[in-house]
Amino acid sequence: MRALLEPVDFMDAAMSEAIVERMRTGWRLPAAFGTAALLLAQEHPNGEVVGLAHAIPPVQWLAEAGLDRQWGMRLSRSLVELEAVSVADSARGRGLGHRLVDHLVRSYTGQGYEAMLGGIHTHKPHLAPYYEADGFHVLALGAPFDLRLPIGRLRYPSDASMRHLVRPLADRVSYGHGVLEGLLADR
Repeated sequence: MRALLEPVDFMDAAMSEAIVERMRTGWRLPAAFGTAALLLAQEHPNGEVVGLAHAIPPVQWLAEAGLDRQWGMRLSRSLVELEAVSVADSARGRGLGHRLVDHLVRSYTGQGYEAMLGGIHTHKPHLAPYYEADGFHVLALGAPFDLRLPIGRLRYPSDASMRHLVRPLADRVSYGHGVLEGLLADR
């Protein structure tokens, strides 16, 4: 698993070890904060792990955003960040990464999540069409976007080395012109 996480560019360098530790210990995000998911794909018959995908609600960002606890908790059960997708060289070209992302999208949609967010680093421009094929809007380099909420707008933090990804998961949620709209509209 470490070998699959090695090429993933995390904003926090400790994230890959945190993911390994979560798997090793069976860690779970407290239910009040939403659902974290780690998918592993194994190759048969030897059981070698050849793909992974990890997603988790943006709990830390929401805590730092200055929202009151109630709104932060509601958003942590509405938004999920795609943290990592990685496929071993030996398994590339077979659609495994797309299947992992699709599984996460179906799972989070079924749980009532309304949008999936993520990012790709600028030194990996080849990933933009990959995520667009999975239904994500790929924003311009360093472009921020806003979440339009019933309580007003909230700016998702931008980073000059990233291109953000946005994918609505609920029919009432849409993205356009730098704004993700419809979140928590009927909750």
